[in-house]
Amino acid sequence: MPKKFAGKGGKRPQLNVPLDLIDLDKENPRLSKEHQGGTQYDILSVLYRDFDLEEIAFSMIENGYFDEEPIVVVPSTLPSDFDWEKDIDKLQNSLDDLIEENKIRFTVVEGNRRIATAKLLLDYDLRQKLKLEETFPKPRSKEVTEDLKIIPAIVYKNRNDISPYLGVRHIAGILKWEAYAKARYITGRIEEENAKHKNIEASIAEVQKKVGDRTDVIKRQYMFYKITEQAEKEIDFDMREVMQRFSLVGEAINSPSIRDYIGVLSYKEADFNKKFVPKDKLENLERLLIWIFGNGKDKIPILTDSRRIKSRLAPVLADKDATEYLIKTSSLEDAYERSGGDKQYLIRRINTSIKAISNSLGVAYKYRDDDEIRSLVKDLVKAVEELEKMVLKND
Repeated sequence: MPKKFAGKGGKRPQLNVPLDLIDLDKENPRLSKEHQGGTQYDILSVLYRDFDLEEIAFSMIENGYFDEEPIVVVPSTLPSDFDWEKDIDKLQNSLDDLIEENKIRFTVVEGNRRIATAKLLLDYDLRQKLKLEETFPKPRSKEVTEDLKIIPAIVYKNRNDISPYLGVRHIAGILKWEAYAKARYITGRIEEENAKHKNIEASIAEVQKKVGDRTDVIKRQYMFYKITEQAEKEIDFDMREVMQRFSLVGEAINSPSIRDYIGVLSYKEADFNKKFVPKDKLENLERLLIWIFGNGKDKIPILTDSRRIKSRLAPVLADKDATEYLIKTSSLEDAYERSGGDKQYLIRRINTSIKAISNSLGVAYKYRDDDEIRSLVKDLVKAVEELEKMVLKND
């Protein structure tokens, strides 16, 4: 018997499904954990707030729903005696009959933003509840309204059947999810595989094969996600900013000195069967996340640019004295000046001073008679003379 594979046959039932029979996905990987499992209204509220549904709405009010972009759904309610093992035409007819008889509902697994938008466009009460009646676009014609009531959908039997498609589409493909959703989806699939009595390395390899990614992205994303999960569970870290800028987690953990600070091995060396951050390094993990993301309360991040993770924070954490200074003051620039020891600190300070003075020469001649400038120059000369005595006294 030929070996089965994810795309074998290539055909799934394609149906026209009434919008009223389609529910938003409570397991959507783009939702935070606190919102997964919520009510339909809760999920729709989050999608509206965080995922720019108005952009889709402006297209829909003009064009209706494009049949060329079917959503992907799974049945959420189905008669217990329903026979899925039929040829594609009979299966499609049977599902059409259930729709006609109102004996089936669906969960949208791919296309949640589109379905949420259509629901808002057609449901006055929802818009009222979300206080959107005055601002959210509205269908421009009866024809558009009628078109949005019926949605083209590809039907899969269950979520497991969809996993390879979603992985290829959003992890390795051109429509990639944002970093947090990607890492969360990968982690979920790995843990599903691991629950089938596989070891973690075999589970990672299986997910890697399904999503068609031959690099180590899967392994690293799993590691990054599990580290932040530790922070959430073990130090109760506020994850809202982490979710929004999750790529910075990878940026940090890819740095050897930052990994050393939180006690994490590289993904090539780490034991994936254990927690990545040792218990005695959780405090350091908390500091690291606060420096990058803030804590959502009284502490703001000290990094204004992601590039400074490598150019500033990594050198600081490679130096014990600079790290202690950063902990005490939260001043990244001053801590960086101290990284590399006293000599490097002195060299940086002198170079900065030389550059500043050199840059000022072009305008200094204008202020020969300015008492304030003259006083500052005298102080500068005194400071240089003191430096000269300390460093050049034996010349």
